Amino acid sequence: MAKNPEIEARKALFAKMKKEHYTLLIPDMCPIHFDLMSLLIQRRFGITPIVVTPFGREAKDAGLTAVHNDSCYPVIITCGAFLAELRKGNYDLNRTAVIISQTGGGCRASNYLSLFKKAFEKEFPTVPVISINFSGLSKDSSLPLSLGFIRELYQAVLYGDFLMNLEMQSRAYYPEEEVLALTKECLEDLKKQVGHASFYKTTRNYRAILDRYMKFNPPEKRKPRVGIVGEIYVKYSPYANNHLCDYLFHAGVEPTLPSLNEFVLYCMKNYFIDNEYYGRTRLIMPFLRPFYKHCIKKTRKCAEMLKGTNFLPYSDFEEVVACGKKVIDLGVKMGEGWVIPAEMVDYATHGVENIVVVQPFGCLPNHIVGKGMIRPVKELCPNANIVPLDFDASSTSVNQENRLKLMLSNIQGE
Repeated sequence: MAKNPEIEARKALFAKMKKEHYTLLIPDMCPIHFDLMSLLIQRRFGITPIVVTPFGREAKDAGLTAVHNDSCYPVIITCGAFLAELRKGNYDLNRTAVIISQTGGGCRASNYLSLFKKAFEKEFPTVPVISINFSGLSKDSSLPLSLGFIRELYQAVLYGDFLMNLEMQSRAYYPEEEVLALTKECLEDLKKQVGHASFYKTTRNYRAILDRYMKFNPPEKRKPRVGIVGEIYVKYSPYANNHLCDYLFHAGVEPTLPSLNEFVLYCMKNYFIDNEYYGRTRLIMPFLRPFYKHCIKKTRKCAEMLKGTNFLPYSDFEEVVACGKKVIDLGVKMGEGWVIPAEMVDYATHGVENIVVVQPFGCLPNHIVGKGMIRPVKELCPNANIVPLDFDASSTSVNQENRLKLMLSNIQGE
């Protein structure tokens, strides 16, 4: 059988990166999750990952000069963050690479790789751009995803979600420095288990983390809770959303985010929907269905662990799906698709009636399923107080803060 030239090129690339001890720059999206995932990449591929955490205007301005300003906000600031980091002169440009996700489907993130390469070709031609995707794109330069590696990454998602949930609920009521220090300690303990069977002892590790967090058990009388939904990068990245959670904490409310695992389950659910509507993805159904059930079981185990405490679990994903069906067809899956209105309805029906919808400039699908779905959501949940926030690399945070102040004044007036 003839060898696939793209696969052979990828093997040669990663063999070179391992042999020459490359540094891999990773965009900052989920700080807790990516901290743990970085170690998994290092162990698996023998390269040194660094999560790039930009500050100020430097990354946004660099992105605006390198990428057309009609491109979507996430690609402008991630590309700009890499350019600004490489310009610091701290890296051997012959032994440095960057990595970016490709979603496939109708999202423009499928084209990020070519946009990055074009932005790098004059100033940093020796820096390869690595893709991570589950769609079979860019086979010559994509991160190899074996079943074992996928299992490790998913485990990191579970632990990252658990820590993020406990940290956010604790930060609303206890000193921020103490809570963040505990999260870091728990992360370091999990890192020590990577490569050992104990890393997969989910229940035991959940219990150990929860026992340490019980000193930050939230009070029964809670502050007003504010749910954050929207495009995945802007929703989770503190830099991309202008440190939205920090702003809400300092305003005296309790922000809450959906789990990253919810997005993973949403992506899997879309395969089932494609199979039901169009007869696609038949070959992977025998493997995907049991894995999906396994993932649902894992999330419910996490919820059970929090019983008897004042920590609130993430919503059951099947309930989120049911909420989505009330306002939108599940065939709508461009961008974050049906999951954004589903999360809005789920929040509103579980007492989180104040909701922020983060919308990146240049992402039409997310404006349709986010801002465009506010009216039907409010018809179903009339008490919902929903505020859309638009994020643009060329604008400041003043507009967003003004809209947030209006929302917060409505909360205080209740």
